[in-house]
Amino acid sequence: MFEAHQHARMLADATRLTAFHDAMAEVVADGDRVLDAGAGTGILAAMASRLTSGTVVAVEYLEDTAAFAAQALRDSRLDRVEVVRGNAVEADIGTPPDVVVSETIGSLGPEENIVGLTHALRRRYPGIRAFVPSRLRVLAEPVVSAEAAALRTSVIGAFTREQPGGISFATVLPRAEHALGGQIITARLTDTTPAGPARSLVEYDLGTTPDADFSRTLSLGDSPANAVHLYFEAPLSPTVTLSSHRGAEFTHWGHSYIVRPPGASTVTIAYRNADRRFTCHWDRPAESD
Repeated sequence: MFEAHQHARMLADATRLTAFHDAMAEVVADGDRVLDAGAGTGILAAMASRLTSGTVVAVEYLEDTAAFAAQALRDSRLDRVEVVRGNAVEADIGTPPDVVVSETIGSLGPEENIVGLTHALRRRYPGIRAFVPSRLRVLAEPVVSAEAAALRTSVIGAFTREQPGGISFATVLPRAEHALGGQIITARLTDTTPAGPARSLVEYDLGTTPDADFSRTLSLGDSPANAVHLYFEAPLSPTVTLSSHRGAEFTHWGHSYIVRPPGASTVTIAYRNADRRFTCHWDRPAESD
């Protein structure tokens, strides 16, 4: 099914579209053949077609989305954009591409398989000159956040108020605190200040890095941080970088963070591509066992 709501959010994200346009204008040379891998509505392929006299191929896996893009491009008389429905690595696109554009970026970066996709495309088409984006980083920043504090107050308040039936959650409250710390929250951080330096969790060289999996343990020590802000940076070209950092222009990716449980000093953040998900595990202070 064509996910109109999700695609509308992406089309309304002017920061995202401007960044990709400016990066492609810097990277794509006239005559280049461009592959838009995971093309969605075809918006990036349409922009690329204005930058090169070469053919632009938009490959989209979902049948309804590919049909939507094909009709929109056809009715817009963007005849040099060819829409192919299928897997971007396996699809028959004819002449190998010079440039690959792929906005398969998840909330924190790798969840839509951009690392594996670009690596597989490089293996199939070793002559690719450039990827947009070229790299992807995932970072963590300890912060003091009013939004995180309000969320924790709301969640813990639900477990501490008097409940019908006479049940009490007092003895299992530490479990709730720890479970909350393991959830990645997506919101908008506005009342937040740094409580330590940002740290790189992982960096992928797109087209070269074969595997997105990683695990990294961070120590907050005596930092006053009540949360850790998680975000990505995606260099699209030498001068254009997209970021979901709280200080960058707000995008449809939103701001992600995890709440620090009381007394916890270390957190292990990991990603498994097989599950396409991040996990966050805080240490458990002895008194909460």
